[in-house]
Amino acid sequence: MIEKLAMFTLLLAMLAGVVWMAPVLWELAVAGVVGGVFWIFFRIPPSNN
Repeated sequence: MIEKLAMFTLLLAMLAGVVWMAPVLWELAVAGVVGGVFWIFFRIPPSNN
């Protein structure tokens, strides 16, 4: 869980940097947060057969 929170924090920092440089890209940041939350916390990892 700690590594998931670390990945999410890194994602938020990168998206904040993008929006800081180009505020018009705030929609990209919103889509990135929604997609990142799903990908990091709710996806089912593939099984290792």
